[in-house]
Amino acid sequence: MKPMLSTKFIILSSFFSLLIACSDTNNAREWLLKNDNLYYKNTAVDWRIESVKDCNTCVISQDVVYQPEGISRYNTLMQSKNWVAVHELSKINVIRLKMPDQTPYLYVERVKGQILKLFDQHQNYSIKIGEVTAVNINNQRFSILIKKFEEVDKQSDALPRRALLEFIALKID
Repeated sequence: MKPMLSTKFIILSSFFSLLIACSDTNNAREWLLKNDNLYYKNTAVDWRIESVKDCNTCVISQDVVYQPEGISRYNTLMQSKNWVAVHELSKINVIRLKMPDQTPYLYVERVKGQILKLFDQHQNYSIKIGEVTAVNINNQRFSILIKKFEEVDKQSDALPRRALLEFIALKID
């Protein structure tokens, strides 16, 4: 009977170890994009400051881009020198993910009311303002939250178009 009990104990302890390991906070679980903001370990990120509470390896760099349409402001969040997320206030209808080695993008158009279309030459996504949506860009997955979007130019104008766009993008793998 003792060997059987020992085997059950080993199986149960292995199961619980696996369960704990799977539920352990890792990079993907530390960061969460909700319908209002990006969170690190359940604390909202304040994009106006250069650090993230309780993250010693996190840095938020703030920058501006001058374009004919106006000034776009963006904040890039890095953790241990790895790109994590971006928050942008843009003057055009383009979600740009300013990463160290590339800047993938998706255009944004209003379909109806709060429903928007994100697209490039290869894909289309339907997204609602204020809701998080997972997208693939250049074989990478991101969560996107569009907080505000107002078109300035008509949809018949050439891309990119003038718009007021606020979004947050989180790299999820």
